[in-house]
Amino acid sequence: MHTKHLYGLDILRVASALTVVLFHFGFRGEAAGDLPAIDIPELLKAVASYGYLGVSVFFVISGFVISYSAENQSPYDFLVSRFSRIYPTFLILMSLTAVTIALSSNPRFDVDAQQYVANLFIFSLVLGEPFVDGVYWSIVLEVVFYAWIFLIIALGQFQRILTILPVWIALSFVNEVFIRSNDLQNLFITEYSVFFCLGIIINRLIRDFSVYGIALFGLAATYSLFTAHAGAAWYETAYSVELSRAIIAGTLITSVAIFVLLVDLKIDGMYWPTVRLLGGATYGLYLIHQNIGYIAITALLDHIHAIGAIVLVSTALITFSILFHLAIERRINTAVKRFLLASPVRWATRG
Repeated sequence: MHTKHLYGLDILRVASALTVVLFHFGFRGEAAGDLPAIDIPELLKAVASYGYLGVSVFFVISGFVISYSAENQSPYDFLVSRFSRIYPTFLILMSLTAVTIALSSNPRFDVDAQQYVANLFIFSLVLGEPFVDGVYWSIVLEVVFYAWIFLIIALGQFQRILTILPVWIALSFVNEVFIRSNDLQNLFITEYSVFFCLGIIINRLIRDFSVYGIALFGLAATYSLFTAHAGAAWYETAYSVELSRAIIAGTLITSVAIFVLLVDLKIDGMYWPTVRLLGGATYGLYLIHQNIGYIAITALLDHIHAIGAIVLVSTALITFSILFHLAIERRINTAVKRFLLASPVRWATRG
């Protein structure tokens, strides 16, 4: 199972990434004041307002992929695989975003040297500096998730992951409902933990179907609806919008169902390179689209209609992400991974 690429997940990555782009350009930009008022149909804005749920789907994918790939990996190998996948691309595209902001004349965005240096460590908020781009909040959660998985692998407990997840879910529920500690929320990702859990559970159920796994899936699915509805209240307050709880539940249920169907999707071999390329480009697109997109759309609004500006900028960013992944990202990530795996540190940890 660990030797084959899951092309269905690439398709889901692309769909989720496009959903998030639609959310930012069709709804959040104007609602948060990062874009001027945009003249697009209200129905499109209403649809786009639910696009933030695409991030939750990304977390499910992440949980599945980590459970799928971390089996039998040494702690060091796991650390290298995650670092080489996340950090080189982050460093390059965060720097590109910072330069774009610095060179733009858009008064809604600014960046200074201190903020840039803090963002080099990803956890810039801990250093008292805002993110260069707001989407980095989810990258922080990913890194925290990887850190916990690394610890579980280092302790030799990854085989018992399904017995650990109920504790994580219970802790998350208690904190979100009763304690409401920001420190616990940040440390244990209590607001979004269940989506990572769902991905892990789905992976294990596909490999080893069991009554316990089904019960755990039911628990996680139920809590995912609860936490999604709780999170919707924040969005409504932050962006002055009213969200349908039925649409949120239906979107999540449908997304998980599609996820399960796509996990082992069989597609014609002739499409493999294209699907894999598009799936691989989604990380770069996610990192670079928000603030650069806002700046570009704002600059175009004086010349073309809002829908045309959004389509043009989205197309340009998608094209850039594909070319970046093809020409730079894959090569740098592979080079960094090979270098670190050949490091004496690896053999020292094995010894």
